[in-house]
Amino acid sequence: MKGAFRGMAAIIKKEFARFFFDRRMLITTLILPGLLIYVVYTLMGSFVTNIAGDGNYSVAVKNMPGSMEPMFAAVEQFEISDADRDDDYYKSQVTEGGLDIYVIFPEDFDEIIAFAGTSGYVAPEVQIYYSSSADGSTAAYSAFAAVLDAYEQAISNVFNVNTGGNYDLSATSAATYILSAIVPMVLIVLLFSGCMAVAPESIAGEKERGTFATMLVTPVKRSHIAIGKIISLSCISLLSGLSSFLGLMLSLPNLMSGVFDGVDLAMFGAADYLMILGVMLSTVLLLVAMISCISALAKSVKEANSYIAPLNIIVVVVSLLSSFLGNPSAPLYLIPIYNSAMIVTDIMALAVSPLNFIIAIASNIVYAALLVFLLTRMFKSERIMFNR
Repeated sequence: MKGAFRGMAAIIKKEFARFFFDRRMLITTLILPGLLIYVVYTLMGSFVTNIAGDGNYSVAVKNMPGSMEPMFAAVEQFEISDADRDDDYYKSQVTEGGLDIYVIFPEDFDEIIAFAGTSGYVAPEVQIYYSSSADGSTAAYSAFAAVLDAYEQAISNVFNVNTGGNYDLSATSAATYILSAIVPMVLIVLLFSGCMAVAPESIAGEKERGTFATMLVTPVKRSHIAIGKIISLSCISLLSGLSSFLGLMLSLPNLMSGVFDGVDLAMFGAADYLMILGVMLSTVLLLVAMISCISALAKSVKEANSYIAPLNIIVVVVSLLSSFLGNPSAPLYLIPIYNSAMIVTDIMALAVSPLNFIIAIASNIVYAALLVFLLTRMFKSERIMFNR
């Protein structure tokens, strides 16, 4: 019995020593997850604030009822102005972003609702024009409608809000807005998953089995080995990504049919799909190069996966940013991964800029080339490749 405890204690001691004295495993297992979660939730908090707006919504109101003036005046988040120009002017202001919402009350609103409950009473309609492609406008619409709903609950159901017609003045449809929020993150995650499935096994796996050492002593230059691996792994990962992307795009009309009628892929032309293919190819090259460099540092596939795990979180978070940050400047398209997600967002929103597309593709290829050069240098290092 005593010998068994000694054996278990020795194994436990050995495993603890392997873990706690390995700085890389200590950092990736204990420090990075908590740090990344803190950073993610901190960033998400600020982005949610951006989505909801800064709390000050510009509102133009036509025929504001006297009974509602004190109520809306008490709500500090609304900056309300009287609409003294024609409807088209204020609608164009909402579309162009100069105004969050435009509200039209029927004339003599207070007099009409005074007859609520009588025979033949027809509930008046309050019209709220907004733009679903502008986060502040959507938030302003929700906030204004909530105040109206609270007022209506207090006096019973005597009027309606946006019961007929199209009040969304967005330059792009709500369908493309939602597509631009869903597709980029899903696509980048699918590409990363495809790269994760093949790259660690190809480098760290061969190191673990000892076959990589045999490859390095062949007459083939190590730079050629690095380039060959990147190209082959990129092709395999791209095929995996294309298969997943095809399934995603074909399923989107079914997914969104319950929300929007008539959503199909006809809104995207051949040029859009070619641009998405270019983004996928350049992104796969970059991701494979990244994962290959990380895998070259590991002794086994398991260790490589532990090193790559934080990168997975970073990829998800960065790809999410494209849905939260609108109208980024051209230099932001130099940021790896984020630029790919942002370009796909632009394509899905039918608002892609050729300059931004070129910047994103070119920067991804340059980053991938630099990482291939780094991988070549790593292959030439006996200490890295033979874990000395």
